[in-house]
Amino acid sequence: MSETTEAAEKIIEIPQPEPDLTPEELVRRAAGMRAWLRDRQDETEQRTGISEDTHKAFLEAGFYRSLQPRRFGGYEFDLRTYSRMVTEVARGCPSSGWNLCLAASHSLVVAGRFPESTQREVFGPDGDFRAPLPIAPSATATRTPDGYLVNGRWDYSSGVNVSTHFLGGVLIIDEEGGMPTPGLVLVPSGWRMLDNWGEILGFRGSGSNSVVAEDVLVPYEYVSKTHLLANDATDGPGVELHGNPMYAGRLMSFFNVQLCSIVAGTAWAAVDEYQRIITTKNSPLPPFKPRSHDPEHQRNLGLATALADSAQRIILSVTDDYTAYAARGLAGGEPFSELDDQALSLTARQSGQLACQAVEMLASASGSSALANGERMQRYLRDVATYKTHINAQHSWWATGYARSLLGVENPA
Repeated sequence: MSETTEAAEKIIEIPQPEPDLTPEELVRRAAGMRAWLRDRQDETEQRTGISEDTHKAFLEAGFYRSLQPRRFGGYEFDLRTYSRMVTEVARGCPSSGWNLCLAASHSLVVAGRFPESTQREVFGPDGDFRAPLPIAPSATATRTPDGYLVNGRWDYSSGVNVSTHFLGGVLIIDEEGGMPTPGLVLVPSGWRMLDNWGEILGFRGSGSNSVVAEDVLVPYEYVSKTHLLANDATDGPGVELHGNPMYAGRLMSFFNVQLCSIVAGTAWAAVDEYQRIITTKNSPLPPFKPRSHDPEHQRNLGLATALADSAQRIILSVTDDYTAYAARGLAGGEPFSELDDQALSLTARQSGQLACQAVEMLASASGSSALANGERMQRYLRDVATYKTHINAQHSWWATGYARSLLGVENPA
């Protein structure tokens, strides 16, 4: 154990609600909510976000603090544990998994990329912190004598319905007439959530509302010149403060871990639903017999289970490599490079493709009645269709970019 890690472990400024909580217990709690969340899927969609009861259950289970630094009241569990937890929640309800994941995960970004004084303020006094992160710089942070003035609107701010703070991408303007640079802004208050979610095809219960900020002043230390693709956090405040290489990684692969953990859970949810269908319904044509006795349905279940399992195993391997690459760089070895980030992201996206393939195959084999409004299989099909429209799910496009990087070929004009 390094001296930095030892020092970080000795300092607890905000007590954890459950100091003895283990990673396995956290995952067990998530798996234990599966049926409860499944029964509330329709209600969650109607609400366009998780209910207060679900939010309270997540709070009490410790889910929101999974990646939050131990120093500031979190459990600081590893990415593998976080991914497993998210997948289990999404297996019960994909929208609830999305809502939870995108509200809880960005404590890792704050821990790695904002100064100690900012972290102490936003995590304090009791460690209650949640924030979305729409990364597109669709707003501006303009430097003034008193801080940065924030203006703009962010769409798809997933998890904002349960958030304590807002974190979003901005164009930073440090001087009049100067070239804006991309970065992130933390907005503790003064932002406004719009009531405009629930009309998209899938993940209708994910709390992905838009957010508006109008002339909101934030301290200088609440703006980070973090570029999504160009830099890691090796020299950021997180490593020295917390002694954990998890806070020194790159963002693109981390974002894909988030999304694909959810989609892997959606694939498992479809496997569960298909198994229910074929064990409770007979074949539509004579000789009438349980569908579970039909070799074709057996084959579908076996293939889809392999796809869901492969998707999850891939994501878990990405979480392991993510932290290992960051640790390697901190130890003086090869740094966590942009090419590493591209490779991990592409592999994670392949996981997402496999998960979508499982859902699409099972939806086709479930029969038309399974695609009626209110049916779970229809919901899962809508969810993966919506995931596939996400910029991070454009697998072929990102694969082309990765290949160009490998070959050293410039982007075409």
